[in-house]
Amino acid sequence: MRYHFSEEEFKKNFKWKSLDEKSLDSCRIYHIPDQRFKLFPYKATGKAQSPIVTEMEDVIGEFIKIAMNVTTPDTDFDSIINKVIEETEIEEEDIQSLSNIIKIFFYKDDQFVANNIGMYVFKGDSDNKSVQRLAAFLNDVLRIDDVDKQAISTTMNSYSYNALEQLMADCIGTNKKSEESDNSSYFVVYEDASNKFKNDLHFMLKNELSSPQELSNLLALYYLYYTSQTCIALDHFGSGSRTNQTKLFFALDWEKVSANRECCRGGWKLLHENVNNIFCHAITLELLNQIDDTDMMVDYIKLSEMIKQSVIDDEKTAKEVENIEQFYIDAIGDYSDFNSIAFHQSNSSTDTAIQHLFECVKRQFLNTDRKRANEAYVEKLTEFYKHRWLKNRRKAGLVFNLTESDIIFLTKISIQNRDRIRLVDLFTEYEKRGIYLDHISKGLLQEFFTRLNLLDKKSDSGDAQYVKRIL
Repeated sequence: MRYHFSEEEFKKNFKWKSLDEKSLDSCRIYHIPDQRFKLFPYKATGKAQSPIVTEMEDVIGEFIKIAMNVTTPDTDFDSIINKVIEETEIEEEDIQSLSNIIKIFFYKDDQFVANNIGMYVFKGDSDNKSVQRLAAFLNDVLRIDDVDKQAISTTMNSYSYNALEQLMADCIGTNKKSEESDNSSYFVVYEDASNKFKNDLHFMLKNELSSPQELSNLLALYYLYYTSQTCIALDHFGSGSRTNQTKLFFALDWEKVSANRECCRGGWKLLHENVNNIFCHAITLELLNQIDDTDMMVDYIKLSEMIKQSVIDDEKTAKEVENIEQFYIDAIGDYSDFNSIAFHQSNSSTDTAIQHLFECVKRQFLNTDRKRANEAYVEKLTEFYKHRWLKNRRKAGLVFNLTESDIIFLTKISIQNRDRIRLVDLFTEYEKRGIYLDHISKGLLQEFFTRLNLLDKKSDSGDAQYVKRIL
């Protein structure tokens, strides 16, 4: 097997221009991710063209519909009212009253609102492409499969509709989507999030924990977990891991923190540089996939594994990466300092070449007008973090944050159907989901459980303290 760069694919996907078409001192390509390698569901455009999604409740309907492979034809209020009138025997003088009731219970700002598992699939297809992309991304990277779809379907079918909900469901209906090709899927860089998400999702579906708030909490948690660990893995290139977890520390919403605390040093401060690199990684990975074999998709880790398994030759592959770099920098005529970028020896010649290619991509983004595209792409993720998971601690800066409602939710999905769990084991369950606390935060959380009368103390030893199940 051979990894081979395709100039034709590069020219087509990067919209390459010859010197007859554009001048030598101009940029003769367009940086477009997602042509051959889909990493994140973001566009390198401003908020007006590509809105930032910070509320995960907006994603639930699309997430469920993608999982169920359905679309909603029309939820326009006037259209639905007309269908309701056609489907029911109603006196003329009662139509307005029924319309008012439907508007109150099912519409907000002229948009259909789904408040339970039975109605999510009837929420209108979002006009926000960012929501659609994010929902598809989460379905792919969390690997929603037939077992998960069946669990969702079973829970939906067991929902007891009231008469008004049943009427709305009958009048709105859904359409089956045609099967989409696997080639459109997002590449799963970090694999450890999927099974944990599935376990929590199935528990929640079986235990009627499927309100918009609960499902949005679940999606927000695993959106954070997958993206943060993926950003870290990418910055390790071929040495990155699909399963090893980097610790990210959080603080409790009500506690005071100082800059020397683990929650400050080992939280957002640790992660934010990795996040700032994601657009450069998206472009680098796109470049690496401009190859002859259009059925193959590779990332840094996969190339490293293929070399270790002698599937591809290291020196020959490194040479192909160098060819990609040369073809790429030849097209970047408005930046001329690539020769100053040093090579850093890695665990293979290919990984060394990849890291140099990445630095070339990064250098020109940070030193040309294209830095705006980089910033626009990155803020799609950072704005979600800031809105949902970060708190400004003044002198300590931005710190990952857990509110009381976050703690209640995390504790529910950690204990699941057990009557109680040892406090030390509860902390371990948090950590499995990417949430780490230092000893000060753990002590304050213990006090929080005591105030809520959720802590059974057999002794002062951490091993002999139990947190009761939250109903």
